[in-house]
Amino acid sequence: MNTLIHASRIVFWLAVCQLPMLVSVPFVDPNMAWYHTLAKPPFVPPDILFGMVWGVLYLLLGIAAVMVFHRGVSKPLRPAMWLLAVQLTLNALWTPVFFGLHHFSGALTVVVLMLLEGFFLHRAFAKQSKWAARMLIPYWLWLGFATYLTAGFMMLN
Repeated sequence: MNTLIHASRIVFWLAVCQLPMLVSVPFVDPNMAWYHTLAKPPFVPPDILFGMVWGVLYLLLGIAAVMVFHRGVSKPLRPAMWLLAVQLTLNALWTPVFFGLHHFSGALTVVVLMLLEGFFLHRAFAKQSKWAARMLIPYWLWLGFATYLTAGFMMLN
């Protein structure tokens, strides 16, 4: 029974961390026609790379969450859980703001908040597990890159 509970927690946290990607799908035009009309900043990766990178980053977030919350969410872990919830919510907001509303400054605000909040999430996870915190480093670096790209799109368009 204990193994079943542990396995269900793993599946739960991995699934929760995939939600922003699933929620954002309806806001992206499959042809990305609007996006392809934009002037792009230097170093914009190919379109296909974005989905792959985010998929891996959400998986890393899920693994980090499993490492932190594998015994359940006790009172001392609640701040980390709330920080993760805020991070995932902000992540889910960026795509509709950028691709749905075509609102560059709004998207930049969201991604800057993600970057700042990601720092606090990293610190909260580090208190529980060094490895969980290390899992967040690629995510945080990508958020820095996403901030650069979003600012670049805003300035050029």
